[in-house]
Amino acid sequence: MKSASFGQVIKHGLFTWLQTYPTPEMTRALYARLCDEVLVATMLTLTVQEVKESVAQWADRPQDVFYEAPARRGAWTRTQLLILGQRWLCGDKTADIAEMVGRSAGSVRAKRKQLGLPPRIRLSKIQAETILAEKRSAIPADPAVVLTWEQASLLPPEARRGRTWLVRNSLSRLTLTGHKGGDKVRWHEAANIEIAYRHFAFQNPREIARDFLISESALKSQSCWEQLPPRRGTKVPWFILARAEHYIGEHHYVRRECLCKSGCFFWTTRKGGDRVSRRYRRSIAATHGIAA
Repeated sequence: MKSASFGQVIKHGLFTWLQTYPTPEMTRALYARLCDEVLVATMLTLTVQEVKESVAQWADRPQDVFYEAPARRGAWTRTQLLILGQRWLCGDKTADIAEMVGRSAGSVRAKRKQLGLPPRIRLSKIQAETILAEKRSAIPADPAVVLTWEQASLLPPEARRGRTWLVRNSLSRLTLTGHKGGDKVRWHEAANIEIAYRHFAFQNPREIARDFLISESALKSQSCWEQLPPRRGTKVPWFILARAEHYIGEHHYVRRECLCKSGCFFWTTRKGGDRVSRRYRRSIAATHGIAA
């Protein structure tokens, strides 16, 4: 039976699908195959804690290790698996995912089935409209309730004012809260660090903004205050934490506290980088009426 609690409605051109949610059984089955909590969480767009909870009652579960692809020709790499799972759950087309991982659409379909990733169910226009109406009516009205990313995405920006929602594709339970008086959000340290990691992972701005449910201009503004450096390279729709960690380490970036403004952090290089934040320099310039 197709119901609002069964999955998320996605649309591709003239066709509409119900992307079913991952179940604890699917999570355990995928963990049994890969034995890597971070990999499973990323592939199923879950938090690491949710994966831990799904396998917690498994008495003889395999030890959590870092998954490495088998040493055989044609084996799927860890990165390819991450992209396949994350973009499938985000609703991307099979053909688009195939292009991302450099494989055929048939290979992607076969691997998706082999891994037991949640299937999609074709919907009629009436079925899709009915399910979306059910989902919207089921969104809690209590502003104290934390909304899922999907619930928040179904609300217009003005209805998200004063509400808190989960950020999509975050390995931790990261949330954002909208200001009651406008469309801006209340930035906090964990969210600032997350957008930086997505920046360093070369996720494209459109997808970062969509995962956070903010505008690209709001993302650009916050990235400016964080003093995130320009990225030279191809931007991608997926977010892989390990890529950000590698890039930060390779280029010696650090998150530093401003010497002149306590509690104000920003990104710079370990050697020869700024010691004073852009935010502080702008505030001084505004106070004295000079250019920053």
